[in-house]
Amino acid sequence: MSVGSSLADLARARQGRRRRASSWDRRGGNADFVGIGAGQTVVLCDLEGAGIIRHIWVTMAALRNPLYARTTLLRMFWDDAPTPCVEVPIGDFFGIGHGIVKNFVSLPLTMSPEDGRGFNCFFPMPFSSRARIEVTNEADSGMIFYYYVDY
Repeated sequence: MSVGSSLADLARARQGRRRRASSWDRRGGNADFVGIGAGQTVVLCDLEGAGIIRHIWVTMAALRNPLYARTTLLRMFWDDAPTPCVEVPIGDFFGIGHGIVKNFVSLPLTMSPEDGRGFNCFFPMPFSSRARIEVTNEADSGMIFYYYVDY
């Protein structure tokens, strides 16, 4: 499986369908985020069937918690595994283990635009029967969480 493709492949038809799980406002408004209280866990997606997660984008607002990149825990479960296959502070997953959000660009990860507020991951993550991604706010205060999971 190749990580990227050339521009020549852009117009090539591919098998499968693209989908997106996101934090869109289910009430029809413009509050396209999920509020995550202190100690609360939120499921970002629970995907049934085989597929490949192609892109994850998140941005967060945690005004009372400057350490949110370290206190927000990301868990990923593949194919009904009883324990997480990925369990890591969200900053570590997106390439900022030191917890300081700044712009950077690499092949699989980017952080942008202003002050590194948009976290992007382009690692292809295949699954056979199910994929579940969840986030836990381990801080003492709430946060606002926006996300896309493209598969």
